[in-house]
Amino acid sequence: MKALLKAIIVIIIIIGGVIIIIVGKKPFPEPECIVCGPNLVRILGIAEVVLGLGALAIQGNLTEKQRTF
Repeated sequence: MKALLKAIIVIIIIIGGVIIIIVGKKPFPEPECIVCGPNLVRILGIAEVVLGLGALAIQGNLTEKQRTF
């Protein structure tokens, strides 16, 4: 049950990252620096999706190892 709950939380994090990426694509005037505009929001959204997928893979591996013992 705990593994299912953790997987659901990770999936929610991935969905949140996708939403951040979609919202970050609105037509804003592009600033000159990467830190002060939607570029940062897009980068953070992509990082959230990647970290969420990594967490989901690690959770799957840990669950498989616990089943074999």
